[in-house]
Amino acid sequence: MLAFQQQNTQTLDGEYIFSVRELNQAARDSLENHFQVLWVSGEISNLSHPASGHMYFTLKDAAAQVRCAWFRGKQGPTRFQVKNGQQVLVKALVTIYPERGDYQLVVERVELAGLGLLQQQLEALKRKLQARGLFDQARKKPLPSFPKTIGIITSETGAALQDVLTVLKRRAPFIKVLVYGCQVQGVDAPPSIIRALKRAEREQLCDVLLVTRGGGSLEDLWAFNNEQLAETIFACETPIVSAVGHEIDFSISDLVADVRAATPSAAAELISPDTAHLIDILNKKQTELHFLIRRLLENYSYSVDQIAKGLKHPKQRLGEQRLKLSFFQDRLEQLIHKELTVKNNQLQVVKHGLEINSPSMKIKQKVTQVKQAELDLHARLKKVLVNKNNKFHLQLERLETLSPMGVLRRGYAIIYSNEQQVIDSVKKVKKDQKLELRFADGSVICKIESIKS
Repeated sequence: MLAFQQQNTQTLDGEYIFSVRELNQAARDSLENHFQVLWVSGEISNLSHPASGHMYFTLKDAAAQVRCAWFRGKQGPTRFQVKNGQQVLVKALVTIYPERGDYQLVVERVELAGLGLLQQQLEALKRKLQARGLFDQARKKPLPSFPKTIGIITSETGAALQDVLTVLKRRAPFIKVLVYGCQVQGVDAPPSIIRALKRAEREQLCDVLLVTRGGGSLEDLWAFNNEQLAETIFACETPIVSAVGHEIDFSISDLVADVRAATPSAAAELISPDTAHLIDILNKKQTELHFLIRRLLENYSYSVDQIAKGLKHPKQRLGEQRLKLSFFQDRLEQLIHKELTVKNNQLQVVKHGLEINSPSMKIKQKVTQVKQAELDLHARLKKVLVNKNNKFHLQLERLETLSPMGVLRRGYAIIYSNEQQVIDSVKKVKKDQKLELRFADGSVICKIESIKS
C-alpha cells in the first residue's frame, strides 16, 4: 500500500476509497521517492516562455515524450539559448502535478547533449586527476634554457607542426628537431600519442618535448583529455610543454604537463631561445669586452713605460757598481785603521791601569778595610743591644702596669657567675645568687643579700 495521508474513512467491501487528489499525491510520492533526481536525454519541443519567467517544454525521443517545467528560481546562467529542436541533457526530479494528474519533470539543469556530456566527463576527470596529485605545481620540471634537441609529438600533416617549425627556424635554427608523428583526433588518437611519447622518452634524445595540435571543438580536442595519456605525461622524466588548440582551449594534457602554452607558435617561442636577442646580447658583451681589454692594455703599457724609465744598460750598471765597490773598499780600510788605533789606545790604558792596580796592593788595602769594618761592626752591635735591652725593660714595665694581674694587685677584683661568666653590671645579678670574687692572690665565694642600683 502506498503511503498517503487519509482524508476520509470511506471504504467499499473493506477496501479504502481514494479521492483523486489522494491518488495523485500518492503517485507523486512514489515517483519522487523511487527516482529522486536523475539525468534524461531528449529533444526540446513545445517550448514556452510565459511572463512569470518559468520555462515549459516537452522532452521527447522517437518513441515517447514527457512534460517539463523549469522554474525561474532554478535557472542559472547557461552557455547556450534553449530552443526547440535541441538535443539536451536534463537534470530533473520526476514528479506528478497533483491538481491535474500530469506526470512531469521538474528541471534543475539543462546541458546540450554531446557537448554537455563531454564537459561533465572532462570535469569529473579533472577532479579525479587533481585528487591524485597529477596537477601539483611542486612536481613540475623546469624547461632547459638552451635545448640542443626538441621533440615534437603531433600530426606530421597538421598545421601546428608547420607553425612550430617556422618559429623555431626563425628563432633558433641551430636546434635539432625530432618529429614523433601520431594521430591527434579520433578514437585511435590517445594510444597513438602515448606510443609517440613513450618512444621519445625511451630514446632519450630530446631535452624537451612538445605535445601539440591546432584548434578545434571540444570533440576535436577530446583525445588530449584521456586519463592514460595524462598518466604517461606525468611519468615522463623529460620536461613536457603542452599546446593543444587555441588560447581559450584547456585540456587535461595542459594541466598535467610541466608548462602549458596558449598556441603551438607560443610553445615554440617558449622552448627556444631567441637567436636575434642572443646575438644582440653577445654584441653588447663583445663591445664591453673590447673596451675593457683596451683599457687594460693601456694601463699595462703605461706601467711598462714607467718601468722602462727606471731600467739601465748592464754596462752602465757594472760601471756604477765598480765605483761603489772601490768607494766601499777605501772606506773599509779607513774604518779598519781607525778601529785598530782605538783598540791600541785602549790596550795601553788597560795596561797602565793593571800596573797601578796590582793584586798585592789591592789585597793590603782590602785587609785594612776589613779590619776597620770589623771594629765598626762590633761597636754598632753593642750600641744596638743596649738600646734594645732598654726598650725591652720599658715595654715590660708597661705590660705589667696594663696586665689584669697588675690591676688586681692594685685592689681590684673580677666577679664571675657560677657559669664562669664575667659580671660587669648589677643588672646581671640576683638576690641570693652566689658569685666568685677573684683577687690577685686568690678568690672568695660570696652570696648576694641585697641589690642597690
